[in-house]
Amino acid sequence: MNKQKFQILVSSVNYNYNTEYYKTINYLIINQILDNSDIKNKENIYSYKDKGLSKSRNIAISKSSSEICLISDDDVRFKDDIEIIITEAFKNNPKVDIITFQIQTPNKQPYKSYKVNSFYHTKKTIMGVSSIEIAFRRKEIINNKIQFDENFGLGTKYPTGEEIIFLSDALNKGLKILYIPIPIVIHPIESSGKNYDNDKLIMAKGAMFYRLFGFFGYPISVLFTLKKATYSLKYNYIEFVKLMFHGILNYKDNKNA
Repeated sequence: MNKQKFQILVSSVNYNYNTEYYKTINYLIINQILDNSDIKNKENIYSYKDKGLSKSRNIAISKSSSEICLISDDDVRFKDDIEIIITEAFKNNPKVDIITFQIQTPNKQPYKSYKVNSFYHTKKTIMGVSSIEIAFRRKEIINNKIQFDENFGLGTKYPTGEEIIFLSDALNKGLKILYIPIPIVIHPIESSGKNYDNDKLIMAKGAMFYRLFGFFGYPISVLFTLKKATYSLKYNYIEFVKLMFHGILNYKDNKNA
């Protein structure tokens, strides 16, 4: 693969090999085959029978040879000047290793409530980051042996939180993470990670907090419950926090097994 300045790393499932949309950008697609289809690799498309979003992202990072990479999914659309925006952002911030940007909805509204000014991320601010907002210098990720935790993310036992863990591990290694208030991608407002009636997702949040903060994952889960349980139509506060604690205990058992 030729060395490139910028590449978009797309995770997909049972991809139909229609790359028409990607012709104007540098891309690499990791296609996870979950049916009986044959494995067919094409230029910049790698197919595997493995399952799990974090595994897909790790494979993409290892297969890429680009200097700067953007994490993405196959339901994302990109701003026309996305490569210029991202490469210029890194050029203007040479000491920054990771930059998070903004998402727009199809009607050009902010996907979430964003800060209007740039800032350096902390363990607190990364909690609001989505994976498709994340771009990074690949060399720094590789050299510091940072990967997506394959226990977390869609298609795993704990189907959320993989991007938060990725950024937290990067901060732990001393990498600098900057937020820049510029939209780069377009995505519908729906998000599986916001479903607070899904017991598996609630448990995964608890597991994520323990993965990040150890024992302090317990009080953080309580605070999360006080903030988010009101959005659940299925669980009251007690039931909600019990699910989070169950996720913590489950993660601890699996870790110690």
